Amino acid sequence: MNRLLGVISTLLIFACQEAQQINTYSPPIEIGYFENTFLINDKKNQVKKYIQNTNFFDLVSIKKYSSPDKIIPSLNPKNVSKFIDCGMMNDEVYVDYINRIFDSDLKIKTTILLDSINMNLTKVEVTSEYQFTSIETGTRWNFQTNNPKLILVGTPAYGAEPYRKCLAKNFIENRIIEEIKITVK
Repeated sequence: MNRLLGVISTLLIFACQEAQQINTYSPPIEIGYFENTFLINDKKNQVKKYIQNTNFFDLVSIKKYSSPDKIIPSLNPKNVSKFIDCGMMNDEVYVDYINRIFDSDLKIKTTILLDSINMNLTKVEVTSEYQFTSIETGTRWNFQTNNPKLILVGTPAYGAEPYRKCLAKNFIENRIIEEIKITVK
């Protein structure tokens, strides 16, 4: 009886290891630096008024104004893969895999920083902070526009690369920049 239990246990262990070895992680491909800074030929206060009246705020909600030089919209999107890229697990988008297996959450806080270059020229910088969380495991990726994050996951698949990389797709930054440029013209 003990011998039979030993054989069954051994078979189960090897069967589980084989199933776990199938998972293969592929990191995202970086596409290069995203230009998130630009100049507008107008006074800073006027640019701020334009920005506050643009249509992209239907996509985000304003949490606060931290100073006269910053506008900080935030977003908690449901379709995570539209906003970030964390590679692939087998043939599945990794963030979708995380959501399916562990449930997930994405929070995005975007800062629109305004800086007067001179009387009629304003520099605008749009930078987002991303927080992607695997709810069940508690694994959290914190990264920013143009600054991807490499994180050691607590329980990678057996034999799999233990590091996962996440980067911004710059969807929100691009949308905000386009709206500002259209509105301020």
